[in-house]
Amino acid sequence: MNKLKRWVIASIGAVTFLVATITGVSANTNGIDVSSYQGTTTSYFNSFKQVDDNFTMVKLGGRGGGEGAHYSNPKAYAQIHNADAVGMQTGGYFWGEFGDSVSDAQYSAQLAVQDAQNAGLAKGSYIALDYEAGAGANKANNTTAILTFMDAIYSAGYKPMLYSGYYYMNTNIDLSRVNARYPNALWVAWYLTTSQQATPPMQYFPNMSNVKMWQYADNHFGVDGNVMVVGSLDNNKPAEQVASKPSQSTNTPSTPAKTQYATFSGVYVADYWVGYNNKMYGVNFDMSIKPIDYNNYIPISAMTLTDRYGNKLRNQYIQGNNGRMEYFTLNGKYKVISQTATTINVEIGGEPVSMMKAFATIK
Repeated sequence: MNKLKRWVIASIGAVTFLVATITGVSANTNGIDVSSYQGTTTSYFNSFKQVDDNFTMVKLGGRGGGEGAHYSNPKAYAQIHNADAVGMQTGGYFWGEFGDSVSDAQYSAQLAVQDAQNAGLAKGSYIALDYEAGAGANKANNTTAILTFMDAIYSAGYKPMLYSGYYYMNTNIDLSRVNARYPNALWVAWYLTTSQQATPPMQYFPNMSNVKMWQYADNHFGVDGNVMVVGSLDNNKPAEQVASKPSQSTNTPSTPAKTQYATFSGVYVADYWVGYNNKMYGVNFDMSIKPIDYNNYIPISAMTLTDRYGNKLRNQYIQGNNGRMEYFTLNGKYKVISQTATTINVEIGGEPVSMMKAFATIK
């Protein structure tokens, strides 16, 4: 992975405010991550098995920045297949330099799934978003784009993970939102030293919650060293390679997912109205995903004011947040941008709106 050297802290005294001794962590599993710069053979991966590395995260491809419109790792299939052959669990990662663009995040996820299938990565495996460059200025917008990517990975039958450096992650991403939707899905990079490290110094584990994997070294017998502290990669044997060769491509994937639409049949309470970016929005507590923020705001242009029985009111002007109960319906057919097992992101009034999936009928 690309490295931001400012992650590296040479002085132990300088990092005491960042780290905490880990208690209650057992059965930590060591592993590595590789890209096209690393080897592909069974003997290569077996050399890491011999030093107690038991999983491999393989670069699938990327989009944005130096990766261009779309890069596919030509070694990914061999790396996944041969790491598995020596008994290592496998997962994948995809470089996504899409900043705060929801549409680009969605397309990047589609490419990541395509690369995973071409590389024979089994359904149910982890695909990590490598997000370490190109972030937008607004942390909330970056997070919305990141969750769009992760939701699309989930919808495709894989498990999402988020990789970045400690500082970059905390500076540019609202981790409370990521952790709420995908607990224990963070893969954080932070190095005590750039010198060779054979094993992780667990007494300097980053002081963060919901970390699944810690990349503790960029020089672990010549590759990145990682330790998994929650669960496992728990995937099945890699599937057969879908394409004969992973290839570099700038084309749109040939078999895009079928567009789905959501409808909402209920009568909902406008718990409050809010102005944002010179527009008015309504909020319903029950439909909203916690924490409630602008991602849950429903454009007022899409809302039909009704009585409590759903009968349209003649006066469609809101009364404001004055304690008077107001009701609305959503009568449109709204494009599904992404979804998880419990949430849905739909396009309403030209804007993405996140809601609880239980309120929608999706076709």
